[in-house]
Amino acid sequence: MKKTNTRRLAESAVLIALGFVLSFIKVPIGPAATVSLVSMLPIILLAYKYGTAWGLLCGLIHGILQMVEGGIDPPPTPDVWNFFLVITLDYLLAFAFLGLAGLTRNLIKNPSAGLALCTAVGVFARFLCSFLSGWIVWGVYAPEGQSAALYSFLVNGTKFGLEGLLTLLVAIILAAIPAVQRQISPIPSKAPANA
Repeated sequence: MKKTNTRRLAESAVLIALGFVLSFIKVPIGPAATVSLVSMLPIILLAYKYGTAWGLLCGLIHGILQMVEGGIDPPPTPDVWNFFLVITLDYLLAFAFLGLAGLTRNLIKNPSAGLALCTAVGVFARFLCSFLSGWIVWGVYAPEGQSAALYSFLVNGTKFGLEGLLTLLVAIILAAIPAVQRQISPIPSKAPANA
């Protein structure tokens, strides 16, 4: 049991660090927009292998690292409540919710399809957090005549649509490699009574 926990901690530390490093590799998609290079995938892999609770925890740690790396300077929000919403929705919940990928980890036996479904769930959960933040807080930047909700949907939909597709493609490719399959296959949450 101790060996298993040590391995899980070591794998998690390496994958969180990998996700953090990948978040610095930005691909421009417009005048002021970029997507990171599959930086969500390491957290999704942890949720796929170890389950939702572990994925949520690792995603939260990743979000805290992202927040600290960016500096704790207050974003240009009109008040303390909106500042709280930015911290919560853009960092803490957005990255933690990648761990929701673990909810579907045992629904499909085919590794590529199973990881693809988990990836779609994790990316969509993160998109929802960013959409809400964009609508509630950042909607003030919407062009005149455009609703804050539509503005947030277009901005976040473009970003997470492209980043999500790239992440999904890489996840499917990784899951098709037998050596990777063995390393990322889901670990049962609880050991059988006979074990």
